[in-house]
Amino acid sequence: MTINQIEDFLRTKPGYLKKGAGVLAQLLEADIYKCKKALKKVKKEVSFPKEKTQSENLVLKSRWFNGKEWCESFTNVHTDPEPLTKDDWVDIIKEIGTLDTIELKYEVLDNTKTLIIWTADKHIGASIPSDALYKKQYDQHIFHNRMQVIMGKLLKYNEIHGKFDEIVVVDLGDSLDGFNGLTTRGGHHLPQNLNNKEAARVHFFTHKWFFETILEKNITNKLTIVNITNDNHSGDFGWHACFGLEQYGSVAWPDVKFINIEEFIGHYIIYDRAFILTHGKDKKNRNRGFPMKISADIESFIMDYAIDRKIANLQLHVRKGDLHMADLDCSRKKMTYFNIGSVFGSSDWIMDNFSDGRASCLFELVEETTNDIDAKIVWLD
Repeated sequence: MTINQIEDFLRTKPGYLKKGAGVLAQLLEADIYKCKKALKKVKKEVSFPKEKTQSENLVLKSRWFNGKEWCESFTNVHTDPEPLTKDDWVDIIKEIGTLDTIELKYEVLDNTKTLIIWTADKHIGASIPSDALYKKQYDQHIFHNRMQVIMGKLLKYNEIHGKFDEIVVVDLGDSLDGFNGLTTRGGHHLPQNLNNKEAARVHFFTHKWFFETILEKNITNKLTIVNITNDNHSGDFGWHACFGLEQYGSVAWPDVKFINIEEFIGHYIIYDRAFILTHGKDKKNRNRGFPMKISADIESFIMDYAIDRKIANLQLHVRKGDLHMADLDCSRKKMTYFNIGSVFGSSDWIMDNFSDGRASCLFELVEETTNDIDAKIVWLD
C-alpha cells in the first residue's frame, strides 16, 4: 500500500489512530515506515475535518471515486441505515453534474478478436470482521484499486493485441453484498461497512469510471456490458444498480450495448461460440448452487437450456461465479466449465469453511479464425 492509501484508511477509520505502527502494518500488510509516516500526518490534522461535519452526530461513513475526485458520505451515529428509494437514485445521478457523451470510433481491423473480462462476486459493501481467521481488509477503496488493476491489465492487452473488435465486460452476480445488511433471500445477516445508499454510489461511480475509461482509450470497436442480476446476495438490489447504470449509459454512451440478465441462466454468442452465464445460485429457488466441477446432472441441465434456446449446435462455454474460486473443467467434449474467481476474495465464511483465497478475475481472448481461446487469470491482490 502507498502512504496515501494508508492515510485514507486512517481518515475513514480514525479508531486505528490509537494503534501503533506495528499493528497497523500487520493489519494492512504494509511497510511499517509508511505506517509511521501516515500515522504522524493524520494525527496532526486538526479536529479530523474529514471525519466530522459541523454536527457532532455526523461521522464519515464512506468515500468513493466518481472518476474525477473522491466524494464523501456522512451518517448520523444515532440513525439506522435507510432503504434505497427512487429519490436516492435521482440524487446519485445528479452528483455527476454535466453529462458528456462518449462515442465509439469504428475501425476496420486485420484480425477479429474479442476480449471478455469476466468478473464475479464483487460484494460491494462487504466487511471482513476483525475475528476472521485471516486478517484481511475489504472496503470501497480496495474495491476501486482492484478495478484499477483490471484496467491496467486491459490496457496491456491492448498494447499486445491492438484494438479489439469487441470488449465484453461481464459481471456474474453478487456485485453488491446485500440489502439492509442481509442477503436478498433474507435471514442471513452480513458484516457490512456500507449502507444501501453508499453501496449504490460505489457501484455506480466505479463502473462509470471503468466503462468511460474503455471508451476514452479507443481500444475497441464495440463495448458490451453483461450483468447477471439473479443471484443470492445482490438480487433485486443488484438489478436496480445495473438498471440505473444502463439508463445513464443509454444517454451518455449511445454505442454501448447493455444486457441485464434476469433469469437464472443466460447466454451471449461470440462468433460460433455460445457463452452460457450464471451466478451459480439464484435469488429464490435453488437449494444447491452449481458445483466446482461439472457433474452429469449439471451437464444435462445446461444441455436442456441450450436445446431450448437453439444454441446446442454451437460450442458451449459455461461461466459461473459464486464459489470465489477459479477452476477450469474441460472434461466434457461438448462444453467447458469455468468457475470465475471473486473480486472480493475470501469472506470470513469462506475462510472458515474452505481456506484463504486470492481475489481475481479472468480474461479470455476469442479469435474468429481459430478454435483456441486464450484464458488468463488476473490476480488482484
